[in-house]
Amino acid sequence: MAAPAPHGTQTLTEHHWAPERHGRITSLCDEAVASTPGIRSLSHFGNGILDFVVCRTDRRPLGALIGDLGDERDEESLPGSRLLLSTQDIGVLLQPLGTGELMRTVVANGEGCLWGGRVKPGEYLAAVTDTADGADAMDASMNALVTRIRTEVHRLSDELPGGNPAAKPGLSAVDGGRIPLRVDFGTAATPDPAYEERLRALWLGHVNTTDLQYAAYYRDWTLVCAGDVFESDDLGPKFLSVSVRTRRTAYRELSRSLRGHLIRLSDALGLVTPVRAGRPAVERLVLDVQEGAIYLVWTSAREFLVGVTLDQTQVANADAQLQRLAGAVRGVTAPPR
Repeated sequence: MAAPAPHGTQTLTEHHWAPERHGRITSLCDEAVASTPGIRSLSHFGNGILDFVVCRTDRRPLGALIGDLGDERDEESLPGSRLLLSTQDIGVLLQPLGTGELMRTVVANGEGCLWGGRVKPGEYLAAVTDTADGADAMDASMNALVTRIRTEVHRLSDELPGGNPAAKPGLSAVDGGRIPLRVDFGTAATPDPAYEERLRALWLGHVNTTDLQYAAYYRDWTLVCAGDVFESDDLGPKFLSVSVRTRRTAYRELSRSLRGHLIRLSDALGLVTPVRAGRPAVERLVLDVQEGAIYLVWTSAREFLVGVTLDQTQVANADAQLQRLAGAVRGVTAPPR
């Protein structure tokens, strides 16, 4: 089968751009946009300053959502710029967890997606898709692009943004794994034994020591239940500097702290795609750090799940595992109080 024809692109540069400084990086960015139809535009930032934007030539105007800024570079780079500004503050929230720097952020709903990532300190990329099915392809393309710039241009190591595609997913207890699962119920849980047992069974079937190692379910920003396998011997080395109890508490506090930041993330995503009626402005958030990732997935406008992996190679598998758990939770109806 013949390779798909590349899509037309154009590069909009700032006045300080020069081929000897950004030429190789620009060509790699142009290649990524041309080979990934879902990417609307890609922006490169150095030390907080926009360097250039690579855009699809057939993109639709953003004027109705973003306003008339009078400059294509500003219009295309604004959503990504706001995303990266928000990630700076979120990165500070994540530091007490001891899992490294925030290096990749994905913010999506059913109509579009923003991607922001760190190539190295001081160098960042942001990408935009305004199609409903473009998020996964853009994510994969941008993860590969960051790795190419790091390894081919800067001669740095691969940090595995998005995880290792060859990593095998973990086994749940249902699949034969032996898991020391702990599940705690919060104040939003209905005190009904059958309801609690159904949730416990779902956590036992999805949370494991390999990929998705922690998951929590919230309704109206109040905890329904949280379960983890942090006490497993396999994860012992992950708690040399942060205790199990401290990490459990930190993830609950983080869920509350992110509420204010989601407003800024929603505003950034809203510059690309309008909010669907009855749906949350953000339906999926990925915070990919150097040692694993944190995920938020909304099952409705009132309910969401938080997931965690502490293994960088398993970032993609844990993401998929949480998506499956979220789908299963939708089928569990809370009994009336």
